[in-house]
Amino acid sequence: MHINHLVVGSFVSFDKAGYLIGRYFVQPYYSPQFPRYYGYALRHIRAQLRIRAEDRAVEGSGEYTVDVPQGRGFMELDAAEMRIISVRVDGQDAKFEYDGRALRIYINPGSHIVQVNYETKPRKGLYFVLPDEYYRDRVPMVWTQGESEDNHYWIPMPDYPNVKFTSELLIIVPKHWTAISNGVLVETRDLGNEVLWHWKLDKPHSAYLVALAAGEFEAVREDCNEITIEHYVPRGYSDRARFSFYRTCDMVKFYSEYTGVKYPWPNYKHVAVSEFIYGGMENTTITIVTDTTLHDEHAHCPGSKFPCQGVEDFSSDGLVAHELAHQWFGDFVTTKDWANIWLNESFATYFEALYMEHAKGRDEFLYELYQNLRNYLNEYGNRYARPIVTRLYKDPEEMFDRHTYEKGSLVLHTLRNLLSDETFRKGINLYLTRHAHGNADTEDLRKALEEVSGQPLDWFFTQFVYSSGHPVIKYSWSYDPGNKFIKLSISQAQGDDSYPIYRLPLEFEIKYSSGEVEIFRFELNERETTIYIPASERPQYVCLDPQFKVGVKSVSSDKGVEEAIAELGSENLMCRLEAIDALTKDGSARAVEGLSKALMGDPFWGVRAEAARALGKIGTEYALKALLNALNNERHPRVRQVIAEALGNFKGNGNVANVLMSILEDASESYYARSKAAQSLGKLGILDYGKSLIKALDYPSHNYVITQGALQGLSELGTDEAIDTLVKYTELGKPTLVRMVATQSLGKFVGVRRVYDRIRELLRDPYYRVRYAAVAAVESSLDPRFLDILDDLASRDLDGRIRRYARDVARKIREQMQRGVEYARLREEIERIREEQRRIMDRLGRVETKYG
Repeated sequence: MHINHLVVGSFVSFDKAGYLIGRYFVQPYYSPQFPRYYGYALRHIRAQLRIRAEDRAVEGSGEYTVDVPQGRGFMELDAAEMRIISVRVDGQDAKFEYDGRALRIYINPGSHIVQVNYETKPRKGLYFVLPDEYYRDRVPMVWTQGESEDNHYWIPMPDYPNVKFTSELLIIVPKHWTAISNGVLVETRDLGNEVLWHWKLDKPHSAYLVALAAGEFEAVREDCNEITIEHYVPRGYSDRARFSFYRTCDMVKFYSEYTGVKYPWPNYKHVAVSEFIYGGMENTTITIVTDTTLHDEHAHCPGSKFPCQGVEDFSSDGLVAHELAHQWFGDFVTTKDWANIWLNESFATYFEALYMEHAKGRDEFLYELYQNLRNYLNEYGNRYARPIVTRLYKDPEEMFDRHTYEKGSLVLHTLRNLLSDETFRKGINLYLTRHAHGNADTEDLRKALEEVSGQPLDWFFTQFVYSSGHPVIKYSWSYDPGNKFIKLSISQAQGDDSYPIYRLPLEFEIKYSSGEVEIFRFELNERETTIYIPASERPQYVCLDPQFKVGVKSVSSDKGVEEAIAELGSENLMCRLEAIDALTKDGSARAVEGLSKALMGDPFWGVRAEAARALGKIGTEYALKALLNALNNERHPRVRQVIAEALGNFKGNGNVANVLMSILEDASESYYARSKAAQSLGKLGILDYGKSLIKALDYPSHNYVITQGALQGLSELGTDEAIDTLVKYTELGKPTLVRMVATQSLGKFVGVRRVYDRIRELLRDPYYRVRYAAVAAVESSLDPRFLDILDDLASRDLDGRIRRYARDVARKIREQMQRGVEYARLREEIERIREEQRRIMDRLGRVETKYG
């Protein structure tokens, strides 16, 4: 086939390298962050810890095997907010200095055993979740969360990822408690009213991965070839472990086979804990997860029996797969600093998706990547842009964002397609084996992939890893029947925060009326390109990147309604999703017809869900009819959720309200569909249903999701009773997930004095998730009255993610205020011009009178 390329002139300059920094991420006072150097080698930590739960305190004794080089007379341990009782070196009292943050121990060069005795009541790193006046029925427990640099709040240590050592913890807890930590259980020892649990890991791992969890747990065990897997859950929840963790062994086998590296640790454990501040944490051999991932059979398989492959509703698979992948990417080979944290998180995110392809099929895999792209683009559009690898940050937690996780996973996906799956796997194997039990940076990954592929990849890493933003591709086509060719016009339209001209290997799927499907491949390396493709007939449709081989991009085209409807027939998921996007923008009756067909007949539930969402956005009578018809036939719970959500767009419709009420009150329905029904019921704006939503607050459900949906529905109604209810549900004593939703929903009502006052209180809430929700409430209001407390949070909150979020919201408020000032100045200028015109006209009038 003869193909002509015509490059249309479009000069783009690289001399304004904003893409090397990004947009809105870097603050003026940021400076480059580099890996720490402690100046000595830590070989092993042996720590004995007595957990004094009633005092929320720890009595600790840390023993450190260290090598101190010549020319250095001291060593330092990070140690926050402790009382240092004594320090010994090789059994002798040693001179030390302590400033509340770092412990300096004076020591001679050579190999030594250092012992530090201390007490602490940690505010970070180690958390006590105990019954109190608000939560009397809690199962008591203690757990740690070390990443990024919080472990030194409960044990002195060089707290940075480039420090690796072997470890053992001897944990003394109340008699009826179980204590779990890294590695294997060496012994348990009865101490009367207490029990000592001794755990040891004889392979080196990073400081932030040292962990413990203790409390009233039940254990569920399984054998996975030569590996023992244990799942520890709070007392009374052992019957739910199988729904959350039943695929774990299959995941271990898949990752071992894919990477060519057997599971590198002696065992694997999950511990499900209450009030965990994140979804999960991949501590070496002991992944701590939120207990909200535990669920019953109805949450997993509404209307059917477990397991229910293909019609699952709530699933822990993504969380479990992500954290397990870290045992290779993050624990076995660890980023050497936070600037390169994508080496941990992007791989875990991508391998989570790869496992979904293995377990659930190609469409599930691609749909997950599609969701990853949406999440990244949302952060890019609404918050900031930054290179995946950057040294310009303040708090390490700032690096744990959608750029690191989702964008990074899409970069790896693009790289895998560029190199081939076989080459990618060989490169990953080399990367893992070369840096086994050590640290690595992005250049180490690049060199391993270059070595196995035999091709340079610096251009790729420069575009996608070291630069911010992404390609924005616009394309259109026309057909010339006389000369029989397709004219395909493609442009890169990304802004200054993105690499100016990307080099992209692209594919187009071209479908003809004869049924022939052609795949056209070429490399895009110009800002604007026109391509002429010989074709004996007019295409039915043209689809960009049908197999989603370039994951990091946004795409737009001028696709017409008939082309989009034809494209719904593609075998490729991404083409069908592209068609739904085009039909949503069209919104005509013909577009609704196409979307209705997709909703009723597409073989993949994700396409049906996207079609339902699109029909809700269109919001016409025909769209409503299609949604209601689908509800009568659709059995997949996730699609039913989206239909229930989409019905909320038909404001004031009593028939829709009746349908939503039937979903909300039907106990056989999915918990999550009922939650969406409650939310949509409020969006309809029919005040008579307020009482139904109040009643729904008490419906039992997994993670109180129906309660959450009812609160969101009440916030849509916005009545005085609704506001009072929201305020009530922010109170201590309510479940944290419920308090979060109620808190965030209050952002719509900051003009009400009691709401404003309550949000200010919630910004100081002791629970991280509630504080974060309170910042989100402020963001939805952009009320400048919160600036003082936002600035305070940005500098003093214990959590780095809240500090970052508070800074971002404060910036948005100030920008809005500045626009308000500029608007006011413009108004003043307009009024001045009008006044001047009035005076001129007045003078002209006087002149006319004088000379008339």
